Amino acid sequence: SILAGNEEGAKGCCLSVDMTSDGIAVLSSDGYVLAPNGGAVAVCDHTYTELRQVAPRLLPVGQALDLARACRSKIAITLRDPSLLPQMRMTLRQTDYLDDAVFVGLGLVEAARIASANPDLHIMGEMPAVPDNIAALVNASQTTGLFGLRAAPAHLTPPLLRACRAAGLFTMSLPTNDPRTLDTLIRGGVNFIETSRPDLAAALLPEGKKARPQRFPMRGID
Repeated sequence: SILAGNEEGAKGCCLSVDMTSDGIAVLSSDGYVLAPNGGAVAVCDHTYTELRQVAPRLLPVGQALDLARACRSKIAITLRDPSLLPQMRMTLRQTDYLDDAVFVGLGLVEAARIASANPDLHIMGEMPAVPDNIAALVNASQTTGLFGLRAAPAHLTPPLLRACRAAGLFTMSLPTNDPRTLDTLIRGGVNFIETSRPDLAAALLPEGKKARPQRFPMRGID
């Protein structure tokens, strides 16, 4: 997926992370791996060795980061459990990826709390709807040290995007593959556009941006 996305024009990838019972961070979108009999095995209840016996293709986060580095990709990391942050910080530092990673999937309150306590991490808050008071939300996000805001494409309105740019906050869309929506997000200046069709998004980029590396755009993100 990382390699295919890179070939299709993506400038980064999205990873969902969970931890095994013996403390190994692995890729897992729902906290489970599938057993040969079709049953679900919880990642957090088993060691990495036990899980590999059930799912040989289970990938440690470190290997995924190596692949991303080979593609010169930025990464967005969805944490199933905030307690994973200390290990993820250590892994990202060891792989020299701390500055090229952003954490997503956290509600605004929790994201703000974590960002305030971890100023070295790029934490984005999940915005559930268009705020009634954009200025207040942006000010609170800036004050607590959030890296930016992530929301559904329809909620990334021009006034919100302008306010975020003025405050130095990054913006990121939830997944979309609709060409018109992708075009609107690109024209609006959304920093990170999550999509499983990076080929469509790349084709819509202005010519100068297609060739020039950008900070953080991301299969997963363009």
